[in-house]
Amino acid sequence: MDFRHTAYIGIGSNLGNKKRNCLNGIEAIEGDHECCVETKSPLYLTEPVDFEDQAWFVNGVIKICTCLDPVGLLNRLKGIEKKAGRVSSGIKFGPRILDLDILFFDELILNTEYLTLPHPRLHKRRFVLRPLFDIEPDLIHPVLKKNIRTLLLDLKDGGRRIILFE
Repeated sequence: MDFRHTAYIGIGSNLGNKKRNCLNGIEAIEGDHECCVETKSPLYLTEPVDFEDQAWFVNGVIKICTCLDPVGLLNRLKGIEKKAGRVSSGIKFGPRILDLDILFFDELILNTEYLTLPHPRLHKRRFVLRPLFDIEPDLIHPVLKKNIRTLLLDLKDGGRRIILFE
């Protein structure tokens, strides 16, 4: 298998056993023969963003190598979410049992109806930037041309709280 692509995946949950849901999502990715987990961030307890009237999340980031293309990886992640019991609440940014987002895929810049890379809001999200910083602080955002360290330092998020969970 040719694991030539590197991707960073954001992981989150705010329903049920949030930590276990995240760990199950990571284990499902680890168990996929077309993906190899290289690095895992610590998990964080994070205040909700956008739709604020919901439980806090547990969030983290993993770095993987894969032989899948971006759409193939997206489909694989959506399958893992579905198997975990994710259903649409009808509320944008609402509660979810498991959320798996492709944050970066190599240095690819992509904007389609189904997938935008890098993830379009990652630079505005402490719950993404902090775990990314833990595993790859010098990673360069291919659109903004800034590293994760700088994006985290420049973040203006209204004081959104994030607490180390592990």
